[in-house]
Amino acid sequence: MDLVEISVLCSASSPESGLAEAGRTADDVAVDVAVEHLDVAEVHHTTLRNHGAEPLCLDRVVVSYDHHASEVLEHGWQSWSTVRRTRPDDPRPERRDAPRWFRAEMHADEALAGVVVSADTLLVTDRGVLGALGATRNLVTFVVQPDGQVEAHQLLDGLVVEPGGAVDLEDLFCGEGDPGVLYDRYAELAGAHNDARVDQPGVVGWCSWYHYFADIDAQVIGANLALAADRGCALVQIDDGWQPEIGTWDRTKPGFGGTLDELGQAIAAEGLDAGLWTAPFCAIEGGQLATEHPEWLIRDSDGRPRKALFHQGWGGWVFALDTTNAEVLEHLRSLYHRLRLAGFRYHKIDFCFAAAIPGQRARSGEQTRAQAIRLGLEAIRDGIGEEAFLLGCGAPLLSAVGIVDAMRVSEDVAPYWAPRLFFPGYPESTVAVRNAVEQSALRAPLHRRWFLNDPDCLLLRPTETELTEAERLDLARCVLGTGAYLMFSDDLATYGEREWRLVEQLRTHRRDADSPLHLVDPFATPLVVDGLAMSLQVDWETPAATLREHRGHEVLAAEDGVHPA
Repeated sequence: MDLVEISVLCSASSPESGLAEAGRTADDVAVDVAVEHLDVAEVHHTTLRNHGAEPLCLDRVVVSYDHHASEVLEHGWQSWSTVRRTRPDDPRPERRDAPRWFRAEMHADEALAGVVVSADTLLVTDRGVLGALGATRNLVTFVVQPDGQVEAHQLLDGLVVEPGGAVDLEDLFCGEGDPGVLYDRYAELAGAHNDARVDQPGVVGWCSWYHYFADIDAQVIGANLALAADRGCALVQIDDGWQPEIGTWDRTKPGFGGTLDELGQAIAAEGLDAGLWTAPFCAIEGGQLATEHPEWLIRDSDGRPRKALFHQGWGGWVFALDTTNAEVLEHLRSLYHRLRLAGFRYHKIDFCFAAAIPGQRARSGEQTRAQAIRLGLEAIRDGIGEEAFLLGCGAPLLSAVGIVDAMRVSEDVAPYWAPRLFFPGYPESTVAVRNAVEQSALRAPLHRRWFLNDPDCLLLRPTETELTEAERLDLARCVLGTGAYLMFSDDLATYGEREWRLVEQLRTHRRDADSPLHLVDPFATPLVVDGLAMSLQVDWETPAATLREHRGHEVLAAEDGVHPA
């Protein structure tokens, strides 16, 4: 793939600068690109050197390619970011009206939202695939101009390069040809490049969130623990609602009815793994952590704590921890070691993008946002140890490869199919079963190449839901067909014979379904996801999903009595 042009843009003054605010083009920089030829693609290794007499504060390096696409896969940087098939001339200008904090949550470069079509980390087009092989040095965004020409933006976040200094950027995979084949090859190479953890066994467990949400206590956990153990689940994961506030993770909330140690022991006594939800890089405004350690927070250009997100259920604005601060890293190591000692082997860490939002950090100019979140994730892994299971959520996907065992690859499910409330231009980035199905299918090739894909929880309950029986069965097929990460999230007491029969069928087929996956044609409708033993065909708009073993037998067929149509 030919390089047309390379530009180096200096940051105006602040690592928060976006493309629209970028300063002058650097004249004293040499950019060397070494091309490695592979079987079906090239890898471009890029080194930047400052030949001038003054330090350079760098915003980005932009590489233009002779690659013109007519169809593209918009791919967001973190678990819930939009993943959709679209055209280069459809940037959804209404996205500019969304709040800045939300745009920064959805895109690695929020300044591009609604301006151009962009894809973070990975760009699949009708002509091929481009992708960063890593996201531990810097983040990468691919920009598709309205005419279809593709650019790679290596985001450097105000990184300072001294005179005579050099910096290696992330390697880029560039391939033209069958996008389905190239998607697999790219995922394999990026996984190997980052020593992906893909050997853990699959998951069969129960999560408290989607029936009880934050209204949980030890009694709720205990009631479902007994049923989960009786029906062959291996894991019980306590979700959001156990903690006193966001940022305080060393004790349960008043009135919960049990300490962390007691909860871990109770789950282990039933022979199950104990799991716990946390949001490690978040601190609620006015909370204990933000009040006692304001120096631990990412700041804006005026020195105020940077707002990472607004969460009404948590009580308002949420700040982000600065993971380039050595004290923050030690806090994370110590905290997660304590949680591991309490008996929690399975850890779901959520809203992880917060560690990578733009802002001022203790080591701004020395480390990029990609390096910042990597440091935070490494500290958590150090705390829980190598044998514990780590599930990322709301996390920049590639930055976590090699540290997490599994990753949420979709929006949240909900007890209804189609999206409802969302910011303008972001219908895919809100809770809904349809969104979870779409993103999980389009990210299927990452399964067992980067991590275990988590398509979010199964909702099978026949009551307190707006999902029809057919929609619940479609969700079950899609979860099984995109890697079989089986987490049930209902009040298990609502399950009758039909639901338990479906649970047993899912468990029976799990091992055959859990294999590396292939998108036959990423732009086809319906979409086909092929595994080693079975094939999923899904159209999330209709909705309709079928799952077949390669020898022809339909899996989870309604006529088999698994579930009524």
